Amino acid sequence: MTRLVLVHGRDLDGRDPEVLETQWLGALGAGLAAAGSPLRPADDDASFVYYGDTLERLVDGRTPPPVTVHALAADPAALPWLVGRLPDGELRFLLDVAREVLAGAGHGPGAAPPAVVEGALGDALVEAVVAALALVDRVVPGVSAAVLLTLTRDVYAYLHDDAVRRAIDAGLADALADATAGDEPAVVVAHSLGSVVAYSVLAARAAVPEVPLLLTPGSPLGIRAVREALESRAPLVFPAGVGRWMSPRDPRDLLALHDLTPDVFPLPGIEALRVTNRAPGHHAAAYRLDDGVWAGYLALPEVAGPVGEALT
Repeated sequence: MTRLVLVHGRDLDGRDPEVLETQWLGALGAGLAAAGSPLRPADDDASFVYYGDTLERLVDGRTPPPVTVHALAADPAALPWLVGRLPDGELRFLLDVAREVLAGAGHGPGAAPPAVVEGALGDALVEAVVAALALVDRVVPGVSAAVLLTLTRDVYAYLHDDAVRRAIDAGLADALADATAGDEPAVVVAHSLGSVVAYSVLAARAAVPEVPLLLTPGSPLGIRAVREALESRAPLVFPAGVGRWMSPRDPRDLLALHDLTPDVFPLPGIEALRVTNRAPGHHAAAYRLDDGVWAGYLALPEVAGPVGEALT
C-alpha cells in the first residue's frame, strides 16, 4: 500500500503534531472531495514528520541570548535588537531574501534601501537589514518582518548548520524508511521549509524507495539565496525514485516567491502549478476559515487530486 509522508514548514514549534496532522488530513480530505475522489486518508495511512521543537531548540541555541521573533510582532521596536544578534553570514542571507521579496512585490531597487557594499560588516549590515525588513512591513501585503525573519532564520539554519540539517534530515529519513518498509512506495507532501528538507534528503540518496509523487506547495526553493546555498553543497538533481514532482503556488504567496520553473530552479520535469490559496497570507498548507471551510494548498482539488491518484 502506498503511504503518505507529510513534512511541515516553518514556525510550528510548540504545536501538537497530532493536531497538525489532523488539520493537514482534514484539508486534504476536503480537497479530495472537491476533486471527486472517494479517498480520505486517515492517521494510520500517513506519517507526519514533526521537527518544529527540534528546530527551535537548535536555532535558539546558536546565538545567545535566544532570538524570539514572535516578540517582534508585538513590538516592532525590537527589530534592531533582534537583527543585531545575528552573525554576518545570516544577515547577508536575510538581506538577500528580503530584497527578493520586495522585488517580487513590485518594489525594485528604487524602493529598497541602498545596497551594502561587498564585505560590509557590523553596523552597516545590520542597518541595511533593519531598513529592508521595515520596508517589508510597510509595503508587502501578507508578509511581515516577523514572518520573514522567522522563515529566513529557520531556512538559514537548515542550509548552513550541519547539526541542524543532520537532525532534521534524520527525522524524514526515518519516516521514509518506516513508510516504505517492504519496498512500498510513498507519496511525499512537503510544504514551505519542508520542501527544502524533502529535496535535500531525496536528492542525496543514491537509492531511494519509489516516490510516485513529490508535492511541494508553497516552496521557497526558487529563492536565489536558497538555491545558491543548495548548489554550494552539491549540483541540483531531480531526486532518484521520484516519478512526478508537482509544485503548486499562489502568485500572492511571497514566502514561496517564485514558481519552480527552470529559470529559477534549473531542473527539468518539475510541474509548476498556479493556484488560488484562500488562507490568510496565501501560504498555509491547511487552514480552517471562520465559516468552518478548509482552506490552504491541500484543500484545493487541483492539489489534492494528484495525491489521491498517486495513493491509489
